[in-house]
Amino acid sequence: MKLKNIKQVLFTIISLTILSCDNVDFGDMNIDPNNPSDPSTASLMTSAQISLSGYTTATTPNLYVQYLSNGQYPEESQYATVNYDYGASYTNILVVLQRVIELNMDESTMVAAQANGSNNNQIAVAKILTAYTYQLMTDRWGMLPYTEALQGLDDIFAAYDTQEVIYDGLFNEIDEALALIEGGNPGPTGDIILGGDMARWRQFANTLKMNMAIRLSKRFPAPGGYAATKFNEAISGAIASNDDNLFYTYRAEENNDNPWEDRFLAPNFRLDYLLSDTFVNFLVGSGTPAAPEDPRLEQYAVPSEISGTFVGAPYGEENGNTPDYSFITPDVIYNQEAPGYMFTYAQVAFARAEAAELGWIGGSPATFYEEGIAASMEQWGVDPADAAIYIAAHPYTDIADIAYEKYVALYLQGYEAWAEWRKFGADAPTLVAPPTALSGTGIPQRQAYATNASASNEENYNAAVATQGPDNLDTVLWWAQ
Repeated sequence: MKLKNIKQVLFTIISLTILSCDNVDFGDMNIDPNNPSDPSTASLMTSAQISLSGYTTATTPNLYVQYLSNGQYPEESQYATVNYDYGASYTNILVVLQRVIELNMDESTMVAAQANGSNNNQIAVAKILTAYTYQLMTDRWGMLPYTEALQGLDDIFAAYDTQEVIYDGLFNEIDEALALIEGGNPGPTGDIILGGDMARWRQFANTLKMNMAIRLSKRFPAPGGYAATKFNEAISGAIASNDDNLFYTYRAEENNDNPWEDRFLAPNFRLDYLLSDTFVNFLVGSGTPAAPEDPRLEQYAVPSEISGTFVGAPYGEENGNTPDYSFITPDVIYNQEAPGYMFTYAQVAFARAEAAELGWIGGSPATFYEEGIAASMEQWGVDPADAAIYIAAHPYTDIADIAYEKYVALYLQGYEAWAEWRKFGADAPTLVAPPTALSGTGIPQRQAYATNASASNEENYNAAVATQGPDNLDTVLWWAQ
C-alpha cells in the first residue's frame, strides 16, 4: 500500500509506541525533532485506514480459493511463500489505532483531540477497526499476541492467545465501541471510510459482530449457544441492503488508488492475474463458454481475447500466453476508484440463511438464500430478469448450496472467501491443490508465522505451536475444526 503522504506521521507514531510483538523491525527509523510529539488523531485515523485497506485487495487469498490463476509467474498459486510477517498489521494499523484511543482518553490530550470529533466517537471507531483487524489476522495465522500486545516496554515478549480468547475479547471490544457511540456528536474527521457517520459505524460494528458469530458456527452450532447469542445480538443492526455495503473507497490519486489498477497499468504491465479454470468452470456450469449458466461471470470477467469466450487459466500452472484467458473485469483492474469490499449485503443474507438452517433465527433458509443470490447479482449489475431465471433454476436444498453461493458472491473478497471456504469444510465447493504445490499438502488452512518468530520470542512461539499445531499451511484453525 502506498503511504508516501503519511510516512512522517508513522515515524512519529512508532517513536512514541513500542509494540509488544515478536517480529518488529524498526530499521533505520529515527525521531524527527521537527514533528510534534502528539500527532493529530485525524492523521492517525487516516493512516490506519489506508494501511488496513490492503486487506481488501490482497492477491494471495484470491489465489487460495481459486478465483484467480497466475500467468507466467505461477509461484504464488503454488504456495511458494509460506511465512507471512504479521508485524506490519501491528505497527501500521493496531499501534496507530491504539494511539488514537490513548490521545482521546489522556486528560492532557483529550481536549485537543476533540478538534477531530468527540472523544468517545473516535475511541469507538478505533475499537471497531481494531476488532476488524484482529479478526482478519487471527483468521490468517490462528494464535497471535492479543491480551499482552500493544503494551510497549511493559511486556516485550507477548504471549500468543488462542483464537477462542481472541474472538471473545473482540466481541467485548465491539460491545464497548457500540456503547460509546454518540449519535448526536461528530465522528472522526480523519475517517475516510465512512466520513465520520456514526450511524454507519454502528452498522459496521454490528455487521462485524454478526460475521464473527457465523464464523464460529461450526464450533458452536447449537441454537441459543455462544455463537447464536452473539449473532442475534447483532443481526438487527447489520447492513440491510446493497445501499449499505461497506467498502474502502480508493481515490483517483497515486497515493491511495486501487492496487488492482496498479498491478495492470504502467510500469507493471504484468497482466499476471487471470480467471482460474476452477472458477470459470463453476460459473459456466451447464451453459457454454459463450453463454455461461451464471450471469455473474459476464460481470466478473471479460472473454478471452483470442476465443471471444470465457476461458479460465489452469490453476497452479504457468500460463504465459495470457490473451488465451479471461481477465478480471476492467471495472476493477483499470479503475483507480474501484471499491475494496469489506462487507456486503449478500454476505449478510447468506449468514441469515445459515443461521436459519441451524435454528438460530426464525425464517426460511431458502428465502434468505435467494436474497443472498439476488443481492450478489444486483451488486454486480446483473439484469434482474437474468437473476430471477438463475434463482429459479437453483432452488435451496441444504447448507452446501449456501456454501457454494456465498463462495461465488465473495468474488475478489479474498480473505473473507478463504475463511468461509475453510469454515464450511466438506460442504464448501471442491478445490484441488495445484499439482506442483511447493509447500503444504492441500489448500492452505492458515499462513505460517514469520521466519524470525521463533527466534525473537521463542518461549511463547513454542507454546503457541504446541497448542495450535505445526507452524505450516496444513494446520486447521480452531473455528474450522
